[in-house]
Amino acid sequence: MIDFLFRLYSLGCIFLPCLLYQCLFLKRQPKEQIPLSFLVWRYLLILYLYLVIDVTGVGTLGDLLSYPELIRPDEISLIPLKDPVGLQSVLNSVMFMPLGFLLPLIWQRFRRLHYTLLLGASFSLGIELLQLFNRRVTDVDDLLMNTLGTLAGYLIWVLWQKLSKRSSKEIRALGSWEPCMYLFLSLAGNFFLYHWRFFLRFL
Repeated sequence: MIDFLFRLYSLGCIFLPCLLYQCLFLKRQPKEQIPLSFLVWRYLLILYLYLVIDVTGVGTLGDLLSYPELIRPDEISLIPLKDPVGLQSVLNSVMFMPLGFLLPLIWQRFRRLHYTLLLGASFSLGIELLQLFNRRVTDVDDLLMNTLGTLAGYLIWVLWQKLSKRSSKEIRALGSWEPCMYLFLSLAGNFFLYHWRFFLRFL
């Protein structure tokens, strides 16, 4: 039961800011029905973001306040491809492939490669920077492999488009940079709202 509540709490830290963004945006719009299928794809993306953040161990405000020093040179690797490409690097690429696939699938703007790559690299960079706070290694190789995974996901979407011989329907965007907001808010929500030490004391 405690594990379930803990998982629900961490999931809420990601979903809550994104849902608030949706509510605030929709409140300013004319009364119009948004098809459920449009929202399902968005929630699938947010769930994916939660899984990535959970697996990568993104740092939080609690982590930042728990350690006396912020910058630890021995936990920062800025030399690309210093170590041979191994299984971990491959898994880092695979982890970001769904992002490269979902972005162009859902949003018209991100059917241009440079937008998708830029957002994938920005999300990866945010993760790496936040890992400075919780004593995990911040590695430029992770950034490169994650971006490569985003590219692979995008190419899979292009291939899927060609094989299916139909274009993906455009889903009405909730703002020009809606997916950017989801990525930013998921990281910000985890950083500011997720405090596992406090939650354990509360239980």
